[in-house]
Parts: sequence; C-alpha cells; structure tokens
Amino acid sequence: INGDTAVSEGYAVDSFFITDGRSKRKNIHQGASSSSSSSSSSSSSSSLGGSSRSTQRHACGECGKTYATSSNLSRHKQTHRSLDSKMAKKCPTCGKVYVSMPAMAMHLLTHDLKHKCQVCGKAFSRPWLLQGHMRSHTGEKPFGCAHCGKAFADRSNLRAHMQTHSAFKHFKCKRCSKTFALKSYLNKHYESACFKGAG
Repeated sequence: INGDTAVSEGYAVDSFFITDGRSKRKNIHQGASSSSSSSSSSSSSSSLGGSSRSTQRHACGECGKTYATSSNLSRHKQTHRSLDSKMAKKCPTCGKVYVSMPAMAMHLLTHDLKHKCQVCGKAFSRPWLLQGHMRSHTGEKPFGCAHCGKAFADRSNLRAHMQTHSAFKHFKCKRCSKTFALKSYLNKHYESACFKGAG
C-alpha cells in the first residue's frame, strides 16, 4: 500500500478543532462580557448545528488555560507544583520526578513495553501507539485536510498542518520576511531554501 491511500475523513479547520476538543479559541458566538479570569468557571452559549447548549469552562487561575471539566482542571493544576513539593513522586525504575500523578502513571507504562510490532519488533507501552506505528508500515493515512487534501497517518500531524491554513502567521523569516504559522516550519525554512548558500 502506498502513501496515497484513501482518506477516511476530511477535516476543515473549524470542524477539526471543534471535534478534536483542543481548541484554545473562544467561541465566536460568545459575548465579550463572559470572559473571566477566576479559577472557577464561566459559561457561554453556543449554537452548533442549530441546537443551543450551555458549555462551562473551568479556568486555571495561574496560567489561564481552560478545561471542559473540573477534574481536567484539577489534573492540570498539578503541573504547577514544584519538583521540590511534598506531592512530587519519583519513578522507582529511573528516578525521574513527577508532580502530576497522571503523568507519572503514564510514564510508568514506558518501562513495561507489552505491545510489540510484528513487522519490525519495535515495542510500545500502549496499544494505540502500536496502532499508529503500524501505519508507517502500511502507508495508511486516515486523517485528511479538507482544505488541500493532504493526508496524514497521525492526528497530531494533521493538527500541526492545519495551522498552515490559518490566517495567523506569527513567525517571520528575518531574511525574506516570509511568514509561517508554526515555528517549526520557520526553522525548516531557515535550514533549507532561504539560508542555503547564504553567508
């Protein structure tokens, strides 16, 4: 199978971020009066697909990130703890210190690689990591961009690619003034086209 296999689903920028749930953008229908910097929550109404439903966001008082649930906010707040905190725990296998218990739980799995690729022998701690890895052997690219048709094996690569279609391109080349949505794309530009042979 080659890398041009059929894409199972195409994503537009807005629909991708809505379905993915990782959007940091505020709802365009949200009124300016509902912004709040408290660590409790703020609610707003959105009309998606014609139905109106109330959504609550729980904001971190320290950094301002918002979460759909209070438990997600509680989990996030652990990341603000100091490594010297009494709540910090050390991995018994490698000694790495964690202040977030869910992060430590995920880390502990990396020492127990149960899921092995039958093609190349590479091992993974989680079945979905193996599943994603298998796409490197099959060439399957199920995540497609609705704007340009480019397909990706991994959802996170599609997420990064979607930024290229954004009107917000904050990273500017010092030499040619070309702008990029992602810093990694600017760095790639520096390494290749613009600065090759210069100097």
